[in-house]
Amino acid sequence: MRRYEAYKDSGVEWIGEIPAGWEATKLLFGLECAITDGPHETPEFFDEGIPFISAEAVSCGNGRIDFSHMRGFISKEYYEQCCEKYIPQVGDIYMIKSGATTGRVSIVDTDEIFTIWSPLAAIRCKRSKLLPWYAFYYFHSFEFQQQVEDGWTYGTQQNIGMRTLEKLQVCFPPLPEQQAIADYLDEKTAEIDSLIVDKQRQVELLREYRKSLISEAVTGKFKVPGLE
Repeated sequence: MRRYEAYKDSGVEWIGEIPAGWEATKLLFGLECAITDGPHETPEFFDEGIPFISAEAVSCGNGRIDFSHMRGFISKEYYEQCCEKYIPQVGDIYMIKSGATTGRVSIVDTDEIFTIWSPLAAIRCKRSKLLPWYAFYYFHSFEFQQQVEDGWTYGTQQNIGMRTLEKLQVCFPPLPEQQAIADYLDEKTAEIDSLIVDKQRQVELLREYRKSLISEAVTGKFKVPGLE
């Protein structure tokens, strides 16, 4: 890969040098508004209504919201109460902020009406400073995830505060470079995901073959080598 012509000290020890035209500073400075979350009480759930999203829908979604793992359906009236605090938008990023999957993220890529519960931190980028898809990939990076882990506190389970998240350090390239990085990672991660799916299919076929081999051997369907 081609390297940048000039680098400078980021001022952050664990990031080290960054390209000369980049900036490293707190996530807060790339946000449209303060990080928020959903209601902290448990609502009443119904057989139908508006999807209510929590941590499992983020942790199972491979970067997207998996609505098949939503917490349940809420009423329109309760949804409207939730909207007084936060209304989801395309490009918002959710990070799990409590529990065993703290730090996992997903991005909103649907216009479907839904809202979120308190285990999720809702992050909205200021697009004149930080593009959502670049931020989404940055939040997956080792450098950012290590900061999340270092910022954990422990009660009955690990968790990270929203104000702590706002203080974490992020690299801010110029916007055209953010877009180029996001486009590049879209392509490359899609290729990797496709390879993973192919490998998983191969693993499943091998597992089925293993079961079949064992079954046929122990039930006398064939004579194993070494027997007279």
